[in-house]
Amino acid sequence: MARSTNRFSWLSWGLLFAVYLGLLLWGIVFSLLPVKSTNGVGTSILAPWWDVFILAGPGVVLLYFVIREAVIGHREFSLGTSGSTKDDRAELEPAPTGWTETIQRCQQRLTHSKSEVEWSFVPLFLGCASLAWFVVANVQSVLFPGAGPIVFLVNPVVAFGSLLLLLPFYRYAQQWVAGYQRLLDRQVGELSKLEAEFLWRFAGAGVPG
Repeated sequence: MARSTNRFSWLSWGLLFAVYLGLLLWGIVFSLLPVKSTNGVGTSILAPWWDVFILAGPGVVLLYFVIREAVIGHREFSLGTSGSTKDDRAELEPAPTGWTETIQRCQQRLTHSKSEVEWSFVPLFLGCASLAWFVVANVQSVLFPGAGPIVFLVNPVVAFGSLLLLLPFYRYAQQWVAGYQRLLDRQVGELSKLEAEFLWRFAGAGVPG
C-alpha cells in the first residue's frame, strides 16, 4: 500500500505538469501552422481538427495511469495480494521486534499513505480543471470562432463543473486506505485479545474483557 500510494502521488503531480506540457506542444504546433490572409488585411491561422488531441494527449494518458494505480491498489487489498517483488517486501519488512513496535510502524505508514492520497488530489483537481478548460476553449475556438465574450464565460464553468466527476474517485481513493486501516484495527484487537487470554490462563492476571 505504501508503494502504491507513493506512485499515486507522483502520478497525480505528473498529471498537472503533463497538462501544461500538452499546452506547450499545442502552442509549438499552432505556431507552425500555415497562415492565410483575410481580405488582404488581416491574417488567421488554419487550425486542424486534430490539434485538440495534442493538447489533451499527455494529460489524458497520465489521468489514466492515476486511476489505474488506485484501481490496482484497491484490487490488491480486496484479493489480499501484492504486486511487489521479493526484494521490495524484504526492504519494507520491519526488523524482528515486538508486535507493539510493528503495529506502530504500520500505523505510521497508514497515516503517511492517507496524507499522500489526500494531498495528491490538490494537483489532481488542478490538473483536471486546467485540462477541461484548455480542451473546451480549444473546441469553442474551432466551432465558434466569432463568438462573443459571453461564450468565454462558459469555459471556466465547464472546467470547474468537470471536477464533480472526480468526487466519486476521491471517495474511492479514501476507501482504499481506510480498508487497510480497518484491517489493522481488527488485527490489533485480535492480538490484544490473545494477549489478555494468555495473561489470564498462564499468569492469573484476571479474566479478559
